[in-house]
Amino acid sequence: MPTSRLLIALLIVSLSCQTKTANQKSATASAAVPEDSTLVLNSRPGPDAPRTAADRLVRALYFEHNKKENPFREKNRTLIDQYFAPPTADLIWKNTHGTGGKLTPKTTNPLFNAPDNAITKTWVNPGAVAGSKAVVYVTFENQAKPEEIRIEMQQIAAGRWRITDMLYPNGKRLTEMLQ
Repeated sequence: MPTSRLLIALLIVSLSCQTKTANQKSATASAAVPEDSTLVLNSRPGPDAPRTAADRLVRALYFEHNKKENPFREKNRTLIDQYFAPPTADLIWKNTHGTGGKLTPKTTNPLFNAPDNAITKTWVNPGAVAGSKAVVYVTFENQAKPEEIRIEMQQIAAGRWRITDMLYPNGKRLTEMLQ
């Protein structure tokens, strides 16, 4: 008698531990987030979120190259191509090295859309990555007022991230200002 109870108990435990049925698996798969999901890109990872290659590129741009080697102030296109996707890099190059450019990188730093001397306390937040797209937010103080820039990125050849556009606090986009 004790053996039959033990067998029944084992049978119940084994049935309760079974994996999902085919219907449950397909329901779970259909609820998965698409690769380049707007939902993921519009969500903000917390400050403790792991760093990604996308936000590390933005950190390098803002902390290593902001004042000394700003891509908008360079005479060499290499630095522009290191951070910006080809269509955006072409616009930057034409605007800053052509005639009649709308940006004035000598008085306003296009990385912030504000004068250099007004910017303090810059933070690059962890990026939200969805497939081949990413969004990174840069927070800073402009004349002691907190502001934020949304940096949109695309993964290009060899898995490298490049900036495709920047949305400034005043609602303007970098690509609109360059055209």
